[in-house]
Amino acid sequence: MPRPPAVPADNIVDAEVCARAGSTIARRFSAAELPRLREAGGQEGSWIEAEFQFSLFDGKPAVAGELHGTVVQTCQRCMQPADIELDDTFQVILVEEERSDEPGGYEPVVTNPSRLDLAWLAEEQALLALPLVPMHESEDCAAAAASSEIASTEEREDEVEDAEDAPGKTHHPFQNLRDLLRKQ
Repeated sequence: MPRPPAVPADNIVDAEVCARAGSTIARRFSAAELPRLREAGGQEGSWIEAEFQFSLFDGKPAVAGELHGTVVQTCQRCMQPADIELDDTFQVILVEEERSDEPGGYEPVVTNPSRLDLAWLAEEQALLALPLVPMHESEDCAAAAASSEIASTEEREDEVEDAEDAPGKTHHPFQNLRDLLRKQ
């Protein structure tokens, strides 16, 4: 995982102290607080609730977490907003340098444990939990696509009727073809 960026102190905790105390911290984050989620297509109305349970594992701070929320993204079938429900758990161990053989089934997160940004960690886990291709449930998507298709069909019919109603206008698609052929 990449290193978290420098952020204001409102979401920063000392994971080592929390791990020694066995703390549990719950937070709610809106789309405005999660810039990378917005870059990944998260729209206004997205939110994440995360619960972080701190513990020590091999002398290092570990976090077992639960993630719940809704991310509003554009459905790739109908191109309408779709609410993607998140319900995920994660287990990470906080390390200062990455190793591939971290014990206990924990995913290593390279960070300074004394300055852990909870918003960054929740956002990282949410990005991992999102589907590669956001879509509505099949029946929802069909209804959304049908309503948008009906609206666009009505617009096209109105345009055709407007063109047909123009008095005295005849359309000649090949009118300038002879001139174009002579120029060659």
